[in-house]
Amino acid sequence: MFGGKRRQYNGDVAALLPAFGFTLEEAGSMKVLSALDIAWQQNYSTYEAALYVGYLVFSGMLKAKESRAPQVREKISYIQADWVEKALVRSELAARFSAKADEWEART
Repeated sequence: MFGGKRRQYNGDVAALLPAFGFTLEEAGSMKVLSALDIAWQQNYSTYEAALYVGYLVFSGMLKAKESRAPQVREKISYIQADWVEKALVRSELAARFSAKADEWEART
């Protein structure tokens, strides 16, 4: 289905997700693969793709009114700051993701 590089990319991103406080299974494998299609097309690094998936999962948690959504957002924010500082994630991209999450939170 996917070439070697894409398969490695998907695996590398999936390995980063537990740091946000959820697993690939909790996030939904097919939903994550759909998000990774977008991340791949946008040439996101594996860290940027993991952050993107993290925010999408957070959005789903907010919509489902999951009680752990605030903890997941806190972990995402902490990790995002670290990855931006280490230049693993572009700061402008992280800022866009974070601003969108702020909008989602304001609506709840």
